[in-house]
Amino acid sequence: MPTRGDAQGRTPMDLYGDFVSASAQQHPALARGALDFGFGFTAWRTTRLPNRDQLPSAQAASALFFNNLVRALADPQNEAITSIFLPTEVFQALGVRAVTAEAISGTCAGAHSEEGFMSDAEGRGIPETFCSYHKVLLGAAFTGVLRPPRMLASCSVACDANNLTFKTLSRLWDVPHFYVDVPYEPTRDAAVYVGDQLRQMGGLAQEVYGRRLSEPDLTLRVARSQRTLALLAKSLPLRRGRYLAGDLTLELMEVLDVHLSLGTTEVENIAQQMVDDFAAAAPYEGLNLVWVHTSPFFFGPLTTHMDRSREAQVVASDMFYDTALAGDPWFGPGQPYEAMGERLVRNCLNGPADRRAACVRQLADQTHADGVVVFCHWGCKQIAGASHIIRKSLEAAGYPVLVIDGDGAHRSNNMAGQVSTRLEAFLELLRFRREENHVTPNRDR
Repeated sequence: MPTRGDAQGRTPMDLYGDFVSASAQQHPALARGALDFGFGFTAWRTTRLPNRDQLPSAQAASALFFNNLVRALADPQNEAITSIFLPTEVFQALGVRAVTAEAISGTCAGAHSEEGFMSDAEGRGIPETFCSYHKVLLGAAFTGVLRPPRMLASCSVACDANNLTFKTLSRLWDVPHFYVDVPYEPTRDAAVYVGDQLRQMGGLAQEVYGRRLSEPDLTLRVARSQRTLALLAKSLPLRRGRYLAGDLTLELMEVLDVHLSLGTTEVENIAQQMVDDFAAAAPYEGLNLVWVHTSPFFFGPLTTHMDRSREAQVVASDMFYDTALAGDPWFGPGQPYEAMGERLVRNCLNGPADRRAACVRQLADQTHADGVVVFCHWGCKQIAGASHIIRKSLEAAGYPVLVIDGDGAHRSNNMAGQVSTRLEAFLELLRFRREENHVTPNRDR
């Protein structure tokens, strides 16, 4: 495995991360304070001094993500740690903020502080091949840097690390864990079955947090979720041939916003702003890529070519549109638990990989993408198994596909030279195909 560099050439962020890592085991409160300060400063900066190079919807998404994370970690008595695809409207209706392994670990990676937590988890027996997002989360919990929430909740979509991680944290912290089993087949009966489990989860959450859930408020939130998903579906074709001024960091934050905060007014407003932003965005002559799976936002060989670049951009990602393209809902907001259950069973990451491949194909078709990048995140057996099926399906439809192996949460576990060479060759191939076929970004296939 690649290792971090020596003291020469270290950046201030590297030194900050080293301090957190060195303090975590012996002085967890000190490490927590350093992270809280860093996260809080980033939340302030994204709110007060937004990146003016980004579209307004992107600025709002960045601020929402960091502010929610900071508020959740600051108040663990009103926090729940959940898996990324679990609906959170129940917790919202109770005044509880949800966070995930991806949110916590991704932000630690952004703070260059993941190394110590990874090492601690592996030192306690967590396999090296385990998902890095979950190893960072477990290491933060083992060291005491991450304080326990009052409840854990997860579902079987789509991460196989969830069972071990959430069971381990439940024992470590002695807090209840609710697990939602999601059938593979997307049927109405399956949605009702999952809805019943979510209803039970709501009952447990009311006991744990000692407050009553307002059913009318839950109904309003689910209605807002359905409107938001409809807006996201509307925004997809508007991305075609437009300069989105995006980056891989934003991709991850938007994915987390649309899962952790779906049902809030803020996310509905962001979705509407996306429709407006994309319709008014400047034309884009660079390459348009569909991204599959999570994004290593810190990885230079990728960010150099795709972060607010005129050379290539990520035009859509499957984890962002995982439920928005499922079609008209079976259940209205008047049946909130069944409607949330429907989102889980119709999620394109639930079930066989062919379903996910079909979603990626739909994203590529609606955006007229030049190619597809599949990122095989370290330790994720789901994407490792699905990558060949996705590649075969997309290439049969005429889309070039690049499969990259890497790590979205551990910056040292990436092969920079190899990835850089393969990505540059892939982009050159896409440019050649466009010239050969006399294709422009705004021309129909």
